[in-house]
Amino acid sequence: MTAHRQPDFIGHSSNGTRGRMTGKLTISIDLELAWGVWDHVTGDDLALAEEADRVICAALIELFERFGVPVTWAVVAALLDRSSAATRPGNAAAWYAPDIIERLVKSKVAHEIGSHSGRHLYFDRLSASEARDDLEFAKDVHRANGLAFQSFVFPRGAPGHLDLLAEAGLRTCNFADVGWVETARHAGQAAGRVANLVDKLLPIPPHPAQPEKLGNVIHIPKSMLLMGRNGVRRFVLPAVTRRKMRLGLERARRSGGIFHLWFHPSNFYYRREEQLATLAWFLEYAAKEASLGHTEIRTMGSYAAKPARSEAAGARAVA
Repeated sequence: MTAHRQPDFIGHSSNGTRGRMTGKLTISIDLELAWGVWDHVTGDDLALAEEADRVICAALIELFERFGVPVTWAVVAALLDRSSAATRPGNAAAWYAPDIIERLVKSKVAHEIGSHSGRHLYFDRLSASEARDDLEFAKDVHRANGLAFQSFVFPRGAPGHLDLLAEAGLRTCNFADVGWVETARHAGQAAGRVANLVDKLLPIPPHPAQPEKLGNVIHIPKSMLLMGRNGVRRFVLPAVTRRKMRLGLERARRSGGIFHLWFHPSNFYYRREEQLATLAWFLEYAAKEASLGHTEIRTMGSYAAKPARSEAAGARAVA
């Protein structure tokens, strides 16, 4: 596992007009269905994965097409492997979803299909040989289905074996969050939970990210989770979430950084229409900003193909 490594920031970018900064928007989605909770799956989890994920993904794809926004879909490779689904409980539809990936590939928007590992294993707990086996399985599945294999999202945000990512041909990844909540988490689990709730309840601007080179892989930290609306989180007002997303994009523009928004389709299980309306509002705003030249909409993989330009921005320790 790579820990406390000093990354090299790739830096900011300008749109070339009197030094005016151009912000970047990157959206990544962890597509996992029941694999996301394979180690503690319940009957309710299986029912939701089987019945809700396809409807939600179809609605998300439609929204991205409507506003012309490409995103990175980080896919658990086992969703394309029937034999893996056969070993799991419940209906195979909760574990096996080639229909969703086919719909993504056929979308009118050129989405990036990235990797969320082979079977949603936690890389901070794996030996090097276990991690290599999982990556090789994922790579083989992607290759067999004609999918790119360039960007990697660590399951549960638990990084490890970064050198093996590069060895497998991966070029970008994400695992860490940026901002004051992440700092609070270092004070303990309880402090992190309180900080996270306060952050979601108030329109505190999300922190912009910068692409960081970690060895031979570029790390794209996350700025904000579009969280689910179940439990106590249902009290978070959509107006607050919308304001946070707008402020995050504005802050990225001022700094030349990235507003990296991320979520799972499962974050739309509850209050679905309200959640979709919030995302639609933001995509319309972001598309307008892009049309005015204020924002670049970029997938994770684009940072390897076309790094952001500018002077070095310093270094930050990444756990």
